[in-house]
Amino acid sequence: MAIKILGLHHANVHMQRHEQALDFYGRILGLERDPALPFNPDRPNYWWHLGDQGTQIHSPAFSGNGQGPNANHFALMVEDIEEAKRVFTEEGIQFREQQAPGRALQIFVQDPAGNTLEFFQPPVWQDR
Repeated sequence: MAIKILGLHHANVHMQRHEQALDFYGRILGLERDPALPFNPDRPNYWWHLGDQGTQIHSPAFSGNGQGPNANHFALMVEDIEEAKRVFTEEGIQFREQQAPGRALQIFVQDPAGNTLEFFQPPVWQDR
């Protein structure tokens, strides 16, 4: 049985400096920042709204090349995260689980070409 995908939630694109995200995604593209997620200098990231479908671009800033455990990726919402884990396990696809306080369980996998995909079952926030 295939995993039931509900839709695209976000694309995560790393920036070297948070000012780059403000200029490109804010000023040039005119995207609106998610007001529920204020900027935190200890973890510089902006979440940008793409229309009214709930899809976003996340633009964390750090010095690096977008590699690492939460590298450039896109996130898909699934109907049942436990079913997704079962399918990945059955198919021999390794995944990494992550759950930040107040957030839904996320799992990360790599496709055959090495692209990182995130999966989670809505809602993203458990305490909203």
